[in-house]
Amino acid sequence: MSLAGFPQLQTFENRLVGPLVDEINPTWVLELAPMASSSPALNAPRERLLVDRAGISWPFSAQIEELPLDSDSVPLVLIRHLWQPGVTTNPLTDIARVLKPGGTLISVTANPWHRKAWQVLGREALWLPSWPRWQILHAQGELEMCPSRSIQWKALVPGLSPVLILVAHKPCRPAQVKHVKFGQPVFQGASAAVSQCRAA
Repeated sequence: MSLAGFPQLQTFENRLVGPLVDEINPTWVLELAPMASSSPALNAPRERLLVDRAGISWPFSAQIEELPLDSDSVPLVLIRHLWQPGVTTNPLTDIARVLKPGGTLISVTANPWHRKAWQVLGREALWLPSWPRWQILHAQGELEMCPSRSIQWKALVPGLSPVLILVAHKPCRPAQVKHVKFGQPVFQGASAAVSQCRAA
Protein backbone atom coordinates (compact mmCIF):
# COMPACT_ATOMS: atom_id res chain seq x y z
CA MET A 1 0.00 0.00 0.00
CA SER A 2 1.49 3.34 -1.04
CA LEU A 3 1.54 6.57 0.91
CA ALA A 4 -0.73 9.40 -0.19
CA GLY A 5 0.92 12.05 -2.35
CA PHE A 6 -1.65 14.77 -1.54
CA PRO A 7 -1.74 16.27 -5.08
CA GLN A 8 -4.51 18.63 -3.92
CA LEU A 9 -1.92 20.38 -1.74
CA GLN A 10 0.72 20.80 -4.44
CA THR A 11 -0.13 24.43 -5.21
CA PHE A 12 0.24 25.39 -1.55
CA GLU A 13 3.52 23.50 -1.26
CA ASN A 14 4.98 25.14 -4.35
CA ARG A 15 4.08 28.55 -2.97
CA LEU A 16 5.84 27.90 0.34
CA VAL A 17 8.68 25.41 -0.19
CA GLY A 18 10.30 26.90 -3.31
CA PRO A 19 10.96 30.37 -1.84
CA LEU A 20 12.14 28.79 1.41
CA VAL A 21 14.75 26.66 -0.37
CA ASP A 22 15.81 29.72 -2.39
CA GLU A 23 16.34 31.62 0.86
CA ILE A 24 18.56 28.87 2.26
CA ASN A 25 20.37 28.47 -1.09
CA PRO A 26 21.87 24.98 -0.53
CA THR A 27 24.32 23.35 -2.93
CA TRP A 28 21.83 20.47 -3.32
CA VAL A 29 18.67 19.03 -1.73
CA LEU A 30 17.80 15.49 -0.64
CA GLU A 31 14.02 15.01 -0.94
CA LEU A 32 12.17 12.13 0.75
CA ALA A 33 8.58 11.84 -0.48
CA PRO A 34 5.84 9.27 -1.17
CA MET A 35 6.01 7.31 -4.44
CA ALA A 36 2.79 8.96 -5.62
CA SER A 37 4.00 12.49 -4.94
CA SER A 38 4.84 15.29 -7.35
CA SER A 39 7.72 17.52 -6.29
CA PRO A 40 7.58 21.27 -5.76
CA ALA A 41 9.60 23.31 -8.24
CA LEU A 42 13.07 24.03 -6.84
CA ASN A 43 15.99 25.98 -8.26
CA ALA A 44 18.57 23.91 -6.36
CA PRO A 45 19.85 20.53 -7.66
CA ARG A 46 17.90 17.70 -6.06
CA GLU A 47 18.11 13.96 -5.40
CA ARG A 48 14.81 12.18 -4.69
CA LEU A 49 14.25 9.12 -2.52
CA LEU A 50 10.72 7.77 -3.00
CA VAL A 51 9.09 6.01 -0.08
CA ASP A 52 6.23 3.58 0.47
CA ARG A 53 5.11 1.83 3.65
CA ALA A 54 7.97 -0.67 3.37
CA GLY A 55 10.63 2.06 3.22
CA ILE A 56 12.66 3.58 0.41
CA SER A 57 11.65 1.95 -2.88
CA TRP A 58 13.41 4.13 -5.48
CA PRO A 59 16.12 4.50 -6.74
CA PHE A 60 17.14 1.66 -4.37
CA SER A 61 15.58 -0.31 -1.52
CA ALA A 62 16.46 0.63 2.05
CA GLN A 63 14.94 1.27 5.43
CA ILE A 64 14.13 4.90 6.04
CA GLU A 65 15.73 4.69 9.48
CA GLU A 66 19.01 3.54 7.90
CA LEU A 67 19.76 5.90 5.04
CA PRO A 68 22.72 4.66 2.95
CA LEU A 69 24.38 8.06 3.11
CA ASP A 70 27.50 9.31 4.84
CA SER A 71 27.11 11.14 8.13
CA ASP A 72 27.33 14.94 7.91
CA SER A 73 26.97 14.86 4.11
CA VAL A 74 23.68 16.54 3.12
CA PRO A 75 23.18 20.33 3.22
CA LEU A 76 19.35 20.29 3.10
CA VAL A 77 16.78 17.52 3.58
CA LEU A 78 13.19 18.05 2.44
CA ILE A 79 10.70 15.59 3.99
CA ARG A 80 7.30 15.66 2.32
CA HIS A 81 4.21 13.87 3.64
CA LEU A 82 5.94 10.99 5.38
CA TRP A 83 3.81 11.65 8.46
CA GLN A 84 0.67 9.71 7.57
CA PRO A 85 -1.96 7.54 9.29
CA GLY A 86 -0.63 4.09 10.09
CA VAL A 87 3.04 5.04 9.60
CA THR A 88 5.05 4.43 12.76
CA THR A 89 8.50 5.02 11.27
CA ASN A 90 10.30 8.14 12.48
CA PRO A 91 13.02 9.14 9.98
CA LEU A 92 14.32 12.09 12.00
CA THR A 93 17.13 10.32 13.87
CA ASP A 94 18.89 9.20 10.71
CA ILE A 95 18.11 12.44 8.91
CA ALA A 96 19.88 14.30 11.72
CA ARG A 97 22.83 11.96 11.23
CA VAL A 98 23.21 12.64 7.49
CA LEU A 99 22.68 16.40 7.74
CA LYS A 100 25.83 18.50 7.66
CA PRO A 101 26.50 20.53 10.80
CA GLY A 102 24.63 23.75 10.12
CA GLY A 103 22.44 21.91 7.57
CA THR A 104 18.68 22.44 7.31
CA LEU A 105 15.63 20.18 7.52
CA ILE A 106 12.35 21.29 5.93
CA SER A 107 9.43 19.09 6.96
CA VAL A 108 6.02 19.27 5.26
CA THR A 109 2.79 17.55 6.24
CA ALA A 110 -0.90 17.92 5.53
CA ASN A 111 -2.68 19.97 8.17
CA PRO A 112 -5.11 17.71 10.07
CA TRP A 113 -7.11 20.75 11.19
CA HIS A 114 -7.79 22.00 7.67
CA ARG A 115 -10.80 21.02 5.54
CA LYS A 116 -8.61 20.00 2.57
CA ALA A 117 -6.93 17.28 4.64
CA TRP A 118 -10.38 16.01 5.60
CA GLN A 119 -11.45 15.99 1.94
CA VAL A 120 -8.48 13.73 1.15
CA LEU A 121 -8.32 11.51 4.24
CA GLY A 122 -11.68 11.78 5.95
CA ARG A 123 -11.50 10.74 9.61
CA GLU A 124 -7.96 9.42 9.13
CA ALA A 125 -6.84 13.06 9.08
CA LEU A 126 -7.13 12.93 12.87
CA TRP A 127 -4.12 10.58 12.92
CA LEU A 128 -1.80 13.04 11.22
CA PRO A 129 0.67 14.59 13.67
CA SER A 130 -0.40 18.08 14.61
CA TRP A 131 0.83 20.95 16.71
CA PRO A 132 2.37 20.69 19.25
CA ARG A 133 3.10 16.94 18.85
CA TRP A 134 4.62 17.49 15.41
CA GLN A 135 6.92 20.17 16.80
CA ILE A 136 7.94 17.91 19.68
CA LEU A 137 8.85 15.08 17.28
CA HIS A 138 11.28 17.38 15.51
CA ALA A 139 12.72 18.91 18.68
CA GLN A 140 13.41 15.60 20.46
CA GLY A 141 16.71 14.92 18.72
CA GLU A 142 19.67 17.14 18.07
CA LEU A 143 17.78 19.41 15.67
CA GLU A 144 17.01 23.00 16.61
CA MET A 145 13.71 24.51 15.50
CA CYS A 146 14.08 27.80 13.68
CA PRO A 147 11.47 30.15 12.21
CA SER A 148 12.02 31.46 8.69
CA ARG A 149 11.11 34.82 7.22
CA SER A 150 9.80 33.38 3.98
CA ILE A 151 7.23 31.04 5.54
CA GLN A 152 3.89 32.75 5.65
CA TRP A 153 2.60 32.91 9.19
CA LYS A 154 -0.47 30.91 8.12
CA ALA A 155 1.76 27.86 7.56
CA LEU A 156 2.73 27.99 11.23
CA VAL A 157 -0.78 28.21 12.69
CA PRO A 158 -2.96 25.09 12.92
CA GLY A 159 -6.12 25.26 10.83
CA LEU A 160 -5.19 28.22 8.61
CA SER A 161 -3.09 26.53 5.90
CA PRO A 162 -3.64 23.14 4.19
CA VAL A 163 0.03 22.31 4.80
CA LEU A 164 2.20 22.69 7.88
CA ILE A 165 5.91 23.37 7.48
CA LEU A 166 8.70 23.16 10.03
CA VAL A 167 12.29 24.27 9.58
CA ALA A 168 15.09 22.95 11.78
CA HIS A 169 18.89 23.20 11.77
CA LYS A 170 21.55 20.77 12.84
CA PRO A 171 23.79 22.72 15.21
CA CYS A 172 27.32 23.50 14.05
CA ARG A 173 29.98 21.74 16.04
CA PRO A 174 32.39 23.99 17.89
CA ALA A 175 35.90 24.04 16.48
CA GLN A 176 38.33 21.66 18.14
CA VAL A 177 41.07 23.58 19.92
CA LYS A 178 44.27 21.72 20.73
CA HIS A 179 46.63 23.15 23.29
CA VAL A 180 50.15 23.51 21.96
CA LYS A 181 52.98 22.87 24.37
CA PHE A 182 56.11 24.87 23.70
CA GLY A 183 59.41 23.27 24.62
CA GLN A 184 63.06 24.03 24.07
CA PRO A 185 63.94 24.42 20.38
CA VAL A 186 65.82 21.48 18.95
CA PHE A 187 68.36 22.08 16.20
CA GLN A 188 69.50 19.11 14.24
CA GLY A 189 72.74 18.99 12.30
CA ALA A 190 74.15 22.17 13.85
CA SER A 191 76.95 22.31 16.36
CA ALA A 192 76.82 26.04 17.03
CA ALA A 193 75.40 27.19 20.35
CA VAL A 194 72.05 28.98 20.34
CA SER A 195 72.57 32.71 20.80
CA GLN A 196 70.11 35.16 22.27
CA CYS A 197 69.41 38.39 20.38
CA ARG A 198 67.73 41.52 21.51
CA ALA A 199 66.21 44.08 19.20
CA ALA A 200 67.90 47.46 19.24
